[in-house]
This record gives sequence, structure tokens and C-alpha cells, in this order.
Amino acid sequence: MAGKHKIDLLPKAKRDEIVRDIVLGRRSMWKVSQDLGIADTSVGRYMATVKEEERLEIIARAAHDSKIAAAMQNADLVNELGADTDKDLKFVLRELKALLDAAKGDEDRILQLGTLKELRQSLMALSEMQGKLNKKVEITFGLHESPAFLELRRVILAVLERHPDAKADFLTEMGRLKVVNPKGLPE
Repeated sequence: MAGKHKIDLLPKAKRDEIVRDIVLGRRSMWKVSQDLGIADTSVGRYMATVKEEERLEIIARAAHDSKIAAAMQNADLVNELGADTDKDLKFVLRELKALLDAAKGDEDRILQLGTLKELRQSLMALSEMQGKLNKKVEITFGLHESPAFLELRRVILAVLERHPDAKADFLTEMGRLKVVNPKGLPE
């Protein structure tokens, strides 16, 4: 077992979960060491073997997943608002029609109609706002937040290591796009 960490003996899924939890701050190295029954320095040594690219990918994936979850939650809220607004508007229109039929010459009914008319106008405004919100729900991500792009960038930079002239041109263009700084590191 010389040169091997105890964590290396765990299944890959468990190792990946440990690294993800530590990188994202979900669990401390001390907590992981307690859970596994090993020294916290052993966990620290293992985490020192995790490459910066892998850490960046974990953070990017978590940010991506978090944005997707938040956007989906907001979209569900907007959709729920729309369903309620449509139902309420149909109810008010039905009531308005029934009152119109029964209101011929009745002062109380005319007062109820006035109240329902104001409610209808409020619901129409709310419905219009809901329609506009539905059109504006969009999700945007920067290229530097995409886990797939981080992997692609890693491969491109590895290939360009063998072609220094092309690497310099590539890094200049990527810097212009604000994807990497001139040294090839993420911003």
C-alpha cells in the first residue's frame, strides 16, 4: 500500500463524492476523516492530489446545476401563477355573466357588478404581466462556467503544448474572448 491513500481503495463514486463535498464546502476534511475512520492529514494528502482543473470542473458543474435549479424553480412559479390567474379570470367572467343576466333593475346586483368589474381589471392586468414574464424566462451561462467547455479547454491546451506557436495565438484569442487570461489560466 506504499504510495496509495486509503481513500484510493474506496469505489470511484465514493471518492468522487468525497472530493465534491470537500471542494464545495459541504463537508470538511476533518468530517470526512471521521466518517472514514482515518486521520484528517490523510484526507489532506489525498486532496492535494486533486488537480486544479478537476476542482474548477466541480465548481463549474455545481454553479451550472444551481442556476438550472433556480431557473426551473422560477419558471414553475411563473407557470403556477399563470394557471391560477387563468382559473380566477374564468371564474370572474362566469360570475360577471351570471350577474349581468340577473341584474336587470336590481341596485345591489349593480354594485356587485361594479366590484367584479374592478376585480376583472386587476386580474386582466395580472394576466398580462404573467404573459410577459413567461416570455422573458431565460437562462444564460457564461462559457467559462460550462463543465463541457472546461474539459474541451483542457484538451486543447494539452494539444497546444506540443505546438508552442499555435498555443500563443490560441491564448491571445481566448484572452480576447475573456475565457482565459494570457497565461492560459481561468479567470
